[in-house]
Amino acid sequence: MISLASVVLSVALQGSMHAPRRTDAPVRQEVAEGWDDLSPGQRDRALRNYQHYRELPAEKRRDIDQHYEKWKKLPRSDQDRFRKKHDEYRGMGLVGD
Repeated sequence: MISLASVVLSVALQGSMHAPRRTDAPVRQEVAEGWDDLSPGQRDRALRNYQHYRELPAEKRRDIDQHYEKWKKLPRSDQDRFRKKHDEYRGMGLVGD
């Protein structure tokens, strides 16, 4: 079964639909530690992501779990860099909600 951390990561990576801010100072995105830290919209998205995950074939779920485990082992700076790139990609309007 997918862990709460996986769902929270998924929501965190999806981030806001707004265009990325262009500032000189790095912006540190807050990552929820648990379900109670999520907004109602984030909870809804997390639940949809979880339901979608449960409908995937076992092999695909295993691939997702392996990617998540690799991501968890990355240094925090790399996680932040990947999250920022993902947010920029979403800001281009190329990723559906």
